[in-house]
Amino acid sequence: MAPLPPARAAEECPGSGAVRAGGGEEAALSAAPLPALPARGVAARRARRRALLHAALGAFGLAALAALIRHVGAAEMLEAVTRAAPFLPILVALEAARVGCETLATGALCPRRSVPPAELLRIHVVSYPVMALMPAGRAAGEAVKAALLSPYVGAPRAAAIATANQSLALLSAAPLSLLAALAIWHIGGGVSALALGVLAHAALLVASGLGVAFAARQRAAFAWLARRFASAGHAAAAFQEAVRERPPVPARPFAACVAGRAIQAAQYAVLLAAVGAASGPVRALAAYGVGAVGTALGDLIPGQVGATDGAFTLAAPLLGLTAGSAIAISVLVHLLQAAFALAGIATTLAWRRRPPAP
Repeated sequence: MAPLPPARAAEECPGSGAVRAGGGEEAALSAAPLPALPARGVAARRARRRALLHAALGAFGLAALAALIRHVGAAEMLEAVTRAAPFLPILVALEAARVGCETLATGALCPRRSVPPAELLRIHVVSYPVMALMPAGRAAGEAVKAALLSPYVGAPRAAAIATANQSLALLSAAPLSLLAALAIWHIGGGVSALALGVLAHAALLVASGLGVAFAARQRAAFAWLARRFASAGHAAAAFQEAVRERPPVPARPFAACVAGRAIQAAQYAVLLAAVGAASGPVRALAAYGVGAVGTALGDLIPGQVGATDGAFTLAAPLLGLTAGSAIAISVLVHLLQAAFALAGIATTLAWRRRPPAP
């Protein structure tokens, strides 16, 4: 919304000299509600509704996980988790490498030497809790990254980098999901509902990723903003200019993101071996596909708790797992994410950097 002219702002601001306390019409005007207050009230109510919805979904996910554990037996699941303890250092190292790949991708999107490498790493560690635990965490995490990058590269370019990261995160998952669908088809001996679901997920990733990349480059929306709101138009024009500094799918950041997805598949190979199941590239890709579909279906659930657990339980026969081992894999993923999220929160509190001088 464009700022009000000074004269009108004085008329509509309570306590200003244009509306004096007293009786009659002036008192009525001073008592009248501000036009902006209902909008703020509506926004507050929407925020409360979203918070309640996310809390309800989180409670539902926890209840679903508890029901699954009770159904398969907590003792069997705990035994599988305990058996996986020696593999935890490998899983931690792989997760750190995956975060490193995302850091490299963001660094490749930034202007050269504009952001110190240590600050890039800090930004990704700090944004990890949001991305891992919040509903629709990828978009929220990219918003956090943009806010932390803006002192170094400017707000329009930081928003363009966040948009590119969102697009690349979707596109980089598609090749692994396609391979996962083929792996599930191979293990299952033919076409199955799960293989088709993973294949559809891969197609949706491509469509969504390209949609985000090309929508940000369209001139029509920005021209409308420029006509409607002068200040918003200037900001939108700067954002679009920053977006057009690089191709829709830049090669180096895309390769770094694909490497991060491949590391995720390697994590599933370790997890399968950790719970005593047959491992290998094909089964690891199949497990990656199961996890990807569960994550997508539970995107609005905090941490996808319950969604990925249910997906692995349903896919347990295909992966050669018992129900307890299948839930153990998803629980280990939750624990790994929770550990890195706690590290991110601790980093937020302990590792602060002064933004560069303007």
